Amino acid sequence: MRVLIADDEYLARSSLKSMLEELDLHVELGGEATNGEEMVELVRRFSPEVVFVDIHMPKLNGLDAIRIGRTVSPHTKWCILTGFPEFTYAQEAIRLGVSDYLVKPVDPQELRRVLINFIQENKKSAAARNKQFEHDIMALYHGLSSLARERDDSIILKAHFIGAVVYMDSYLAESTQAERQLDFCRAIQGAIEQISDGKVRIALFVLPSGELATVGAWEPIHDLHSKQHIQAYFRSVEHAARCSKDHDFAVTVLLSEECPSFQALRDQSDQLQKLAPLRAVHGIGGKLELAELRQLAIRPGWLEFSQLIVKACRCHREKTYLNYIKTLQNCARFIGDTAPVDNSNLRKALADFLYCSTQCQVLPNQSLKAWIQMLEEYGEQMLAENPKEDSPGADVIGQVVSFVDQHYMHDIGIGQIAEQLHITPNYLSTLFHKKTGATFMVYLTKTRMLRAKELLADPNVQIQQVAEQVGYASARYFTKLFTEFVGCYPSEYRSRFRSP
Repeated sequence: MRVLIADDEYLARSSLKSMLEELDLHVELGGEATNGEEMVELVRRFSPEVVFVDIHMPKLNGLDAIRIGRTVSPHTKWCILTGFPEFTYAQEAIRLGVSDYLVKPVDPQELRRVLINFIQENKKSAAARNKQFEHDIMALYHGLSSLARERDDSIILKAHFIGAVVYMDSYLAESTQAERQLDFCRAIQGAIEQISDGKVRIALFVLPSGELATVGAWEPIHDLHSKQHIQAYFRSVEHAARCSKDHDFAVTVLLSEECPSFQALRDQSDQLQKLAPLRAVHGIGGKLELAELRQLAIRPGWLEFSQLIVKACRCHREKTYLNYIKTLQNCARFIGDTAPVDNSNLRKALADFLYCSTQCQVLPNQSLKAWIQMLEEYGEQMLAENPKEDSPGADVIGQVVSFVDQHYMHDIGIGQIAEQLHITPNYLSTLFHKKTGATFMVYLTKTRMLRAKELLADPNVQIQQVAEQVGYASARYFTKLFTEFVGCYPSEYRSRFRSP
C-alpha cells in the first residue's frame, strides 16, 4: 500500500516516516510534500492509497488540497494530521470523505491502528473493483455488452491489458478433474488477493467456449509499479500451472502480449484459442506465449496436425467411437506428407500429451504410424465399456436450468454450478451450449432481464432495487445490460406502463 506524507514540518515528516518503517505493515512511502500544491501534484502522479495530510500547510491548506486531490485520485484514503487535541475540522473533513485523523505528536499505536484499518478497507475496495471489472470484462467477451456502452471514465477504455487462456488436459473422470481445477483456481484467487494495488484490475472468468481465462489491466499513465504487479500475477499463474502438472493432469497457460486496448486483447485472445492445439506438440503444463505459438504455426503442417490430435483426444474423452476413428484416419493420411515426424522434442511432447489426455502409452522412438495403430486399438475399448460412464446424468442441463430459476438473483456463475455438480466448467459449458443453443451467461442474463421487465412494471420499485433483485449490485451495470438486451433504458421501458 503506497503512502504519501504531506506536512510542511521536516521533523514531523521524518518522525512519521520512521514510524512507518518500524511498523512493518508492508507499506511503501510514495513521496513527501511540503505544501498543498506539492501534495496535489504527487497525488496526481502516483495515486497513493493513503495520504497523511497536515491541516496547516502553505500555498494550499490540507482540506483544500484534499478537495482537489479527490478529483484526481478518487480511491485515495485521507488521514488528517493536526496539532489540536480537539479536532475542530471534523464537519468539513467528513464532508470531504476524510477517513481518520491523528493528533500530533503521532502515537505509534494510533498510527498502527489507522494503517491496519486502511489496509483492510483497501483490500475490500480492491476486491469490489475487481469484481465489477470481472463482470464488465465477462459481459464484453460473451457479447452481452459492447465498448460503446462503456462510460468515458471506464478503465476498460483507458487501460493496457495482458490476458491468458487456460487449457486443462486429462484422462481423469470429470469429478476428479473438477477437484484438480478447483485447486488451481484457489491458487489463482490467492494470488489475486495478494495484490492490493488499487490501480490494477484482475478478472478470472469462463469464456463462452468453456475455457478458463484471466485478464489483468492497468492504466499506463501511472508509473511502472502497476504493470509490474500484473506481470508478477501472471508469474504466479504460471507457477500454479507448473505445480498442478502430473502425468494424468496438466494445466497450460497461453499468454498474450501487452495489449494497448481491449480490442487488441480480444484479437489476441481469439488467436490464442485458434492456436491452442499447438500445445500438444510444444509441451503441456506451464506457460506458452503467443509469440511462441505464432512461430510454431508457421511451420508447415504443425497446426493442422495438432488440431487433428486434439480432436481425436476429445472424441476419446467423449467416447464417440466413430468420430474418434475417423479423426485418427485423417491423422494417418496427414502423416504421409506434412506431419512433423522428425522432430524429437515434438515427439516427446506429443507422447506426453496423448498419455495425459487418453492414458494411451506411446513411445517417442516408435513411428507415428505405429502410434496411430495403437490409438485405434486403444479406442476399441470404448466398445466394450458403458458409453460415457464417467459423464454426469442426462438431466444435468435440467439441474442447471432449475438452479438458475431459483438463484438468478444471486451472484452465480457456471464455475460455481460446475463445482456443485462435480464436473468441470469446460464440460458443463460445452454441454449447456449443445443442449440449449446458448451460452450459460447469455441464458442467465436473459432470465434476469425477463424478471427485470416484470419488476419494472411496478412504479414503486426503484431501478436500483430492480437491479439488486435480479442479481446486480450495480445499477449502472444492470442498465448497460438491459439496454443491450431490450434496446432501451429501464426508465424508458417503465414509461410504457404509465397511464396516458
